[in-house]
Amino acid sequence: MTSPPDLRPQLASAYDQAVAVASAVQAGQLADPTPCPAMDVRALLDHLVFAARRAAGLGRGETPSADFAAPHVDLVDVPSALRDAGTDATAAWSDDAALDRTITMPWGETYPGAALVGIYLVELATHSWDLAHATGNTSLLDDQLGNATLDCARESIRPEYRTPEGEPFGPEVEAPDPATVWERLAAFMGRLPR
Repeated sequence: MTSPPDLRPQLASAYDQAVAVASAVQAGQLADPTPCPAMDVRALLDHLVFAARRAAGLGRGETPSADFAAPHVDLVDVPSALRDAGTDATAAWSDDAALDRTITMPWGETYPGAALVGIYLVELATHSWDLAHATGNTSLLDDQLGNATLDCARESIRPEYRTPEGEPFGPEVEAPDPATVWERLAAFMGRLPR
C-alpha cells in the first residue's frame, strides 16, 4: 500500500482561495441559498471557518470534538479568520511527523495525518466552490487547485460514504459537457454544477 501524497502545499492554496472567495461575498448575499441544501451563504461561511480551524487543530494532533456546530463569524471577520486558520494550519502541519500521526475522527475511523490533509483539502476547496457558485464568484477559483482536489476526492471518497440524503456525500451526478474542473468536482461531490 502506498502512502498518501503530501498535499500540504495544496491545502495552503485551498486556504488562500477560501480567503479570496469569502472576501468577495457581499452582505446582501448572506441569506442566499448555496449548493449545500442545509446551508445559506451565512451558514456556509461559518462552516468554512469551522472546518479551517479544525484542520489546523488536526495538524497539532488534537482529537476533534464530535460537535459539528459551527460558531457564527461576522462577515467582516471571515477573511481574517480564514487567513489566521491558514497560517495556523501551515505551521501545525509543517512537521513531517504530523503526516504519520494517526487521529480517530468523530465518526470512528482512524486516519494518518497525510490522509487528513487530503480530506480537509477536499472540504475547504469544495466549500469554496459552493460559496463562489452561490455568490457569482467562480472566476476566483484556481483550476490547478481544482484538479488536485478532484484527484484527491476520487481517491478518498468511497461509495459507502454516499447516501441519498447527502450525509456526508450525495450520489455523484453527471457533469455538464463541456465542464470546468470545478464543475466536475461539484458533480463528483453530488452537487448540481449549474
